[in-house]
Amino acid sequence: MSALPEFIIRRALPSDLSALCNLLNDYYTEWDIWLRDPPEKTAADLAHPQLGFFLAEIDGTPAGCVLLRPLPAIGLATECKRLYVAPEFRGHGLAAKLMDAAETQARHVGLDWIYLDSRSEMTTAIALYQRRGYEEIKRFNDNAEAAIFLRKRLIE
Repeated sequence: MSALPEFIIRRALPSDLSALCNLLNDYYTEWDIWLRDPPEKTAADLAHPQLGFFLAEIDGTPAGCVLLRPLPAIGLATECKRLYVAPEFRGHGLAAKLMDAAETQARHVGLDWIYLDSRSEMTTAIALYQRRGYEEIKRFNDNAEAAIFLRKRLIE
């Protein structure tokens, strides 16, 4: 793994909507995702006061993102979605840094659990989640594209 260029991970702002939509469009295309959020949904997720998107930037260029959404059906939980790092920025551990930020924020707002789902072919992401302590569980949502469901307890 080569040295990580200068990067920042931060809560995304409404002014980041265009950059996030571009990253998400690349994600949808790369993985042939057919359940795509329209820009209005992305804007609503972005505006969440406690959760929302985190954006990774390398030398000022948007390089990746991750989203925390409310999960009202499960108490004290959030759902992690849309973890993506642009191909040219992979290999530097940026996905792990994005997950660090998401997990830290979820703890900060008093949540106990992060749930997520994945497609079975997303093996690199699944391996990352498992290394981070996410455990496989039964289906918790109706995402027809997902085959694997995981959760992590954030508090001991």
